[in-house]
Amino acid sequence: MADYMKRVAFTIILNGHRHLVHKNYYNTMSKNFDLWVIVEGLSNPGGSTSWCNKLDSKFHNNFISNDGTSEYLDNNKKDNIIVVRPKNKPWASKDEQVNAAIKEIKKYYKECYLWQIDIDEQWSKNQLAESEKYLDESNGKTGCFLCNYFVGPNQLVLGEWGEGTGGPYRRLWKWKGESFKAHEPPTLNGKNGPGFLIPVRFNHYAYYFEEDVKFKEEYYGSYDGLYERWKKVQENRGTIPVSELLGPNLMWSFTKTNIKYIDG
Repeated sequence: MADYMKRVAFTIILNGHRHLVHKNYYNTMSKNFDLWVIVEGLSNPGGSTSWCNKLDSKFHNNFISNDGTSEYLDNNKKDNIIVVRPKNKPWASKDEQVNAAIKEIKKYYKECYLWQIDIDEQWSKNQLAESEKYLDESNGKTGCFLCNYFVGPNQLVLGEWGEGTGGPYRRLWKWKGESFKAHEPPTLNGKNGPGFLIPVRFNHYAYYFEEDVKFKEEYYGSYDGLYERWKKVQENRGTIPVSELLGPNLMWSFTKTNIKYIDG
């Protein structure tokens, strides 16, 4: 990594305590980044994620997490971690959340390697460095990735949905002060340049935990019955179509995507 380019990450979170402690995630993130901005709190449907459902009060305590996330962050403060929260109201959208992170980053840096690391995504230090090197050598602006997408401790998704072959994940930018035009898909204002597919895979624990699946069923539209299907998917010991998880009505159910059982 070039001397002048710091490594900075941002993460938005609501009720993510289980991910903060999963495989030492919190401490690993702190060690791997010069600065990590965590934007906590409830987001209303709006902007690039207006298709999400509005959540009721059982998911938050005065618009912040109610599962121990806030307490964990407050009790484990580190010099290179900044936590940003809403003030007695929800965030207007996830677009507002990511730009709240950018506002904090601008206080410290004018440019950096900027990483969006979702709370259910894990990277090693070597993967981060290799990705930045690849982006430099490609003279690129935006780094895109495939992932190992888990829908259970022993269930791995392969194909267009989840793994990302139908649309790789934008997670890395050579950032020079831009704000975000959208969170979904992540898009900076101005010229994003070509998105280079970087041959590094991160681990994405999107549907790994039972509580996450229950949350997604309520938060995302058209996910009725998701939790009951997810429980049945955990019994899989072979390869099944992704429609067994997503149901018959989502467009991703009709893609070339399967769920494969993995041992260990």
